[in-house]
Amino acid sequence: MSGPGRPAWRHTLRGRATLTITAVTVALSAVLAVGVWLAVSHYLLVGRERATLAQTVANAAQVGRALPAPGLSPEQLLAQLPRETGSTSLLARDDRWLTTSLRVGRDDLPAALREAVAGGTPARQRFALQGGTALAVGVPVEGGDAAYFEVFPLEELDRTYTVLAAVLAGAVLATVPVSLLVGSWATRPALRPLDRVSAAAAAVAAGDLSARIDPRGDPALEPIAASFNATVAALEERVRRDARFAADVSHELRTPLTTMLGALALVEGAADDLPEDGREALGMLREEVDRFSRLVADLLEISRADAGGGADALEDVRLAALVREALARRRRPVPLDLGEGAESAVVRADKRRLERVLGNLLDNADQHAGGVTCVRVEADPPRARVLVDDAGPGIPEEDRTRVFERFARGRGRERVPSGGSGLGLSLVTRHLRALGGEVQVTGSPDGGARFVVTLPLAEEQPCGS
Repeated sequence: MSGPGRPAWRHTLRGRATLTITAVTVALSAVLAVGVWLAVSHYLLVGRERATLAQTVANAAQVGRALPAPGLSPEQLLAQLPRETGSTSLLARDDRWLTTSLRVGRDDLPAALREAVAGGTPARQRFALQGGTALAVGVPVEGGDAAYFEVFPLEELDRTYTVLAAVLAGAVLATVPVSLLVGSWATRPALRPLDRVSAAAAAVAAGDLSARIDPRGDPALEPIAASFNATVAALEERVRRDARFAADVSHELRTPLTTMLGALALVEGAADDLPEDGREALGMLREEVDRFSRLVADLLEISRADAGGGADALEDVRLAALVREALARRRRPVPLDLGEGAESAVVRADKRRLERVLGNLLDNADQHAGGVTCVRVEADPPRARVLVDDAGPGIPEEDRTRVFERFARGRGRERVPSGGSGLGLSLVTRHLRALGGEVQVTGSPDGGARFVVTLPLAEEQPCGS
């Protein structure tokens, strides 16, 4: 069974190639089996007809020599003729028919066969006899004004046909699993270069623009690898230019922003001398300047993340303690739920990045979804998870990927005014990617959104909880 989001095996390139090889192999095997059956059955039948014809001709000659001679009656003569087991001899003479078996008489023989022999022509014919198949051979008797017939049952030949057909059908059926195994084995090395292409494309889609395809001397892969690598290199350079541009713009904005903050502080110092509507305007100006300040800070941070700048100071961090500290800085208390082993869960990470991740998730809930309702820490080796539930209406499934894009806004009930820059969740994904983790959004049991942060646990975990 295919997992969620995973294409069925038969829909993959390797699956289709394997199925094609299997289908062609089975078709060729079936054609070969039919050819073998026709050739062998024809050979057996022709051999049988030749043998029976030779025996019938020999017996007819013996009958022709014995009939004119005195001594043996026609009945005794027929009884003494050599015959195969189960065969029957018949003699037609003077409109009288003699037979060695009550099972076969004149009327059992095909009329066309009797007429041909009566006309002086030896003949043979297969016909149905008592639920089976038989071969009748008729020969005119020289000098005796008579006709001699022998009837040979073909039951043994029919059984041979049945066994041969069963063996060939079994051989064709056996080619199905064998072809699947051989096809899968044969396509694996042939399609292995595509695995490298797929892995590189997946890495680029995940944000790793340093991924490249190594053709490894494969002439068929070299043009694809060259085109792919050139495209990714151009994309990487464009991202770097965009990051540098955003960083330069942010740096340039800091100077006027600092001037604005200083001037605003001076005006706020004399706010008591302003009329009521002036103080309201000053408050609105303060909110917008603070929002502008956060936007510039976020732009600088995301520019550094896109450019790959800044070395991580990795250390062992107790995840539960870090979450507890982040919640302690909130204006209102938030319940913290610890799963089994969560208290002692340790991750190897940059503490500053983790604090930023938690802060952005908590701020996102406050600004867009009515606040955080619960935070839970779980340890499920080799991973640890932090679950952040909010009080909003939740995020539709079609938007659960889009919310992590730049300048995407949540659909919570407190969107306006939110005070957010639209970069918080995008920064969360970048920080977690640098730490080897990931973030997903699902639905909370209470109806809001649930953001799930997953991080790898440190290799050595302290005992106890």
